[in-house]
Amino acid sequence: MQNASDEALVKQFKQGDDSAFNGIVRRYQEKLYYVALRMVNDHDEASDLSQEAFVRAYQGLSKFEEGSSVYTWLYRIVVNLCINHLRARKARQIVSLDALVEPLASGKHRPDQELEQRDFGEAVQQAVEQLPPRQKAVFILRQYEQLSHEEIARTLGRSVGAVKANYFHAVQKLQKSLAEFKET
Repeated sequence: MQNASDEALVKQFKQGDDSAFNGIVRRYQEKLYYVALRMVNDHDEASDLSQEAFVRAYQGLSKFEEGSSVYTWLYRIVVNLCINHLRARKARQIVSLDALVEPLASGKHRPDQELEQRDFGEAVQQAVEQLPPRQKAVFILRQYEQLSHEEIARTLGRSVGAVKANYFHAVQKLQKSLAEFKET
């Protein structure tokens, strides 16, 4: 089943083979988890939200329109769950510094450069965290997940123009928030 296409797995599921859903989960669970993690900045919450996305996908897979992208559909579910979660969550949390910056190659950077890079990574994460939920979702899907504006529009159920506007405004806000790092 690992080599089966998404379409084949959906078809098998619709024909009563519940194990076909496991193939979809294995294929996308890590990607959905990381999208959720970038959105909510908490490992436990990201795990819960990605699991909830699969529960909803399982419940709705029998109605899934063939010819659509399973990948886009799953991303839409998890992003919408994250947006709703962020709206409901009152206290903002800042992700740990270790999760922000990839480990730097030892010996290649001076300590002051490493500190500047970590400060910048933390500032970027805090600035992204302050974005409104829709702008944050668009920015994360574009920058971290490398989705096109068209793919993001399908994922979020928005127009391409709205996605481009959200992305533009997100970038403007981030540039303003990170202006102090421009010189360095």
